[in-house]
This record gives sequence, C-alpha cells and structure tokens, in this order.
Amino acid sequence: MQPVRNNSVARRGYNYIVTIKSEARCLLLLAAALLPAAPLFAARMESASFRDANGIYGFGGASSLSSNFAQNGNVQELAVSTQTSASFSHRTAKLAFFPQPAPVGDMQVVAVSSHSIKVTWKAPAADVSRGAGAAEFYILRYTTAGFLSSDGAFYAASTYPQDWTPLAAGSEETQIIEGFNPGTTYYFNLQSMNLHRLYSELSNPAAAFALVPLPPMNFKIVRAPGAATMTWIPPAGYQNRIAFNDRFAPSYPYEVKTYQVYRATAPADAEWQFIAEVSSSVFTWTDSVADDENYYYHARAVNQAGISLPSYARNSLSGDLYFLAPDNQSILQVPADGIGDFFSETADPMDSYNVEITTYPEDLAGRVVKSVGFRAYKGGLQADDSFRLTKNGVLKLFYRKSGSQILPSAQTDSKAVSMYFHNGSRWLQMYGRVNDSERSVQLETTLLGRYQLRTTERSGGFAADRAGLTNRLITPNGDNKNDTMVFIFDNPQDKDVKGKIYDLRGALVAQMVAGPVGNSLLWDAKSGGQVVPGGVYIYQIEAQGTVYNGTVAVIR
Repeated sequence: MQPVRNNSVARRGYNYIVTIKSEARCLLLLAAALLPAAPLFAARMESASFRDANGIYGFGGASSLSSNFAQNGNVQELAVSTQTSASFSHRTAKLAFFPQPAPVGDMQVVAVSSHSIKVTWKAPAADVSRGAGAAEFYILRYTTAGFLSSDGAFYAASTYPQDWTPLAAGSEETQIIEGFNPGTTYYFNLQSMNLHRLYSELSNPAAAFALVPLPPMNFKIVRAPGAATMTWIPPAGYQNRIAFNDRFAPSYPYEVKTYQVYRATAPADAEWQFIAEVSSSVFTWTDSVADDENYYYHARAVNQAGISLPSYARNSLSGDLYFLAPDNQSILQVPADGIGDFFSETADPMDSYNVEITTYPEDLAGRVVKSVGFRAYKGGLQADDSFRLTKNGVLKLFYRKSGSQILPSAQTDSKAVSMYFHNGSRWLQMYGRVNDSERSVQLETTLLGRYQLRTTERSGGFAADRAGLTNRLITPNGDNKNDTMVFIFDNPQDKDVKGKIYDLRGALVAQMVAGPVGNSLLWDAKSGGQVVPGGVYIYQIEAQGTVYNGTVAVIR
C-alpha cells in the first residue's frame, strides 16, 4: 500500500487542504481542476439516518442537517477517507465536510484606563449549523489604520497575543487587553477557530476611539500693569471620566501634549481667539493688555486625540467665573466671591470642582425653546448631583427667533418666555428676567440640574400662586429631602417681597429667608432655631401691599 500523502489544492475563492490516498490522488486532482466556483455536484449519499437526495455539496449554499450528520456549505478543509459508522457510511474518495465555527456578531470595545481596553462579545458556537459547542481558540487583530472589514485588512493587522479559553456558546465573554493608549484610535476584529482548525467568518468591526483630555483646572488670572497672567493645573483624566495614571504628571503626548489659551471680548456669544500654545510642562501664560482693556480667557488641554472642552472662563478685571455651554450661548456666571469650590491653591485637581453643560436639542418642540443641563464634577471625574453654589450665580439661556416668532414655538411675545427647573420629580416654573434685545432669559440661582426655556403665560408684573410652592409637606429630618419649603414668584419689577409663617391661631412663627433662586423665599420648618411641632402652618407672601396666603404641613 502506498503511504498517505498530504497535498494542497488552491483555487480562486477557496482554500482546500486535502488528505488523499495515492490511488485516488490523480482522479481527485483532475476533478479539482475542473471544479466550478458554483455548487459542486457529487454522487448521492444516503444511510439509515441521512439521504443526500440531490447529490449536491453546497459551496456557499444552505447546510444539510439531520440528527446524525451535518453538511456545511462554507468549506475551508476537506478530508478524503473511508468513514463508516452504525448510522452513516462514507465511501472512499467522497468528500467529508467539517462544520465551520459561527462568527462573532456583537463585539464591543471601550477604553477603560490609560493603557487598557475592555473587549466584550458573545461566545460563538464551534458548529455554525448546530449552534453548539465551544470554539477552540480566538484570533484578535488590531490596527490604527482603519476598520478591519475585509480578509486582506484583517490578515495585515497585528495579532494580540492571548491564551484565552473560549466559553460555551452563548456565554458573555469579557477580556481586558493592555498596552494601548487612549489617545489613539484602535480598530479590532475577531475570528474563532474550532477543533478542526476551521476559521469563522470575521466578526463585526469595532473601534476604541481616541479620548481627548478634560479641561485644565484651577484657571486663574492675575492683573498687573500692562499684563494679564493666567495659571492652571493639569486635568485629572479623559473626557469620558477615565483617570490618568498620575494626575499630577500626565504622560506626553497621549494624556496631555500641549495647552492652548484663548480670549474673547465677551463670555458668551463671542468669537474666541487663539492666542498661545505652551508645552505640557508649562502652566502659565502672560498676555500683554492695556490697563483699561478687559478680556475673558480660558485654557484647553490637547493630546494626540484632539482638544478638550474649554476650562471655565475668567474675567480679567472682575475675577468672575463663567461656565459656557457647547452652543457658545448658554452660560452660568459665578461671582468672584463665590468661586471657592472651583479654585484651590493646591496642585491636586481633585480639590476643586468643574461644571459641565449639556444641551438637549431633542427636547426642542412645541413650547420648549431651549433645554440644557448643568452638572458638577469633583476633579472633573466624580459627579456630585447634590452640589450647590455657595452664592447666587447668574444663569442665562438664549432663545432663537425667525422674524417675530420664537423658535420652535409660534409665540411672538417675548414676555411669555419663562425658565423652568426640574427638581428631580417635576418641572417648576422659575420665571426669570427676559431681555428680548439679546434674546435671553436670566435667573439668579444656586441650583444645578436641568433647565428649560418655555413659552407660557406671564402677567408681566409680580405674580405668586400655589404653583410656586415646591412642596406642601415638610419633613425636617435632615435627609435633604423636603427639609424645607421654597416659594417661587415672578418679580420682573424687582419689588420688595417678604414672607412670614403663622400657626393656625394666627401667631407669628418665623420670617422666611432668601431661597435658592433670586426670586424665591424659604422656610426651614424652624422657629427661633428649633424645629417646630408637626401640624399645619400658614405662609403669607407680601409684595408692596399685595398679599398671597396658603398652607403647608410639617410632618415629624
């Protein structure tokens, strides 16, 4: 008997590895040379458990399947031998098709640190036709050139070394791969292999996109004759809240590469002019300005991926601080005597806060003409939804008009535009002062969160009703939930407004104090510094002779 030899037969579009007995080799080589790129027709196969009625080996066609036999149309490896079992007889020189593994279709990748990426996918089956069995091995490839959407691009990419043991089909796979820089975009694709050393089709292409840094922190301006000197400290991480390996010394160039300084003649709705760029090791810049010139400045951090959002802006004369929305219009101004939470003399960015403003254009419809959110982050990384300004800031939101109409509503009366705030459970009307010449509404507030501009009915003068009461039930237990009552009123003419609390006998219990927004009054359920007994109390709001009454209940 002649020894068994291995021969490879290559055809356009297919790659076959064929094990052939010598007496059949010549016949099969001749047949292979004549094979078309369409389906291969062969003699009919049948057994007690399987019958190939058409005699078709379906290259690229549907799989044939029975309880004892699977024929898969995607062929990468062929074996020619005599196979006999109790339920299937495979005559010599017939082709036996091994099943191909299923491809991965849901791979996702995301950067999780300054050097690592998380890859997740659902484990594929070793047999695509049966949907069962675990794969034997994974091949993960990556590149920075672009998406791996073809075989040529996949095999030209770098292979990530790994010895992962694939899980059972359908299991959730999660792997952390290291040695990557978030300042660079990486493109990935995955292939599985089964026991027969057959490879799956490529997975869905996925990418971990480059991350830009957070803005610089502790931005400060010091004026001197003929000069304005700015200083700052590095950010603590990336814009998606991933911390740098060392927030005191960001690595070059993937974490921080340079810093840029900009200035403008107004804090919002102005053209910001680039004036300087310094290296990642420099944290200061001096601008030459006349003593009577007033500019607004901010800084940005730059890495290989791109440029950060602007730091908060500073007024070079007053020292006020400004947080600017991406639309270059919505703005929160913090007075110089209330910026303590946003500036620290230390070099640690985690010792101060930043505020980010998000716009919600999907909310704009009907009466809603502007929708924004303000959120505080400690060090730019840790969200703090309980944060409040220590002094009233000035929130200014702008609306758009087409001709005389306010967009997207059809309202033409600018006095009908009002600011609303979401307190976590419902929207409260906060009113605000309308400036139609600059198409803005301004509100003094200490509260961060979601705000909207809406068109609604406004009297144009002082107005107060039950809708201005934040809650009718006060539970003064110190849990920061309904510990106080706040009454909000419309006061466009800046009238002197006072509020008092009485018990049901008419005895004065307490004077209300300024609330969290400029046009509001607050009662903390105390009298003389002590929490009052539970019961019903009467509030009285008075504005230059006009009095409004209502009741609230204290629950203890």
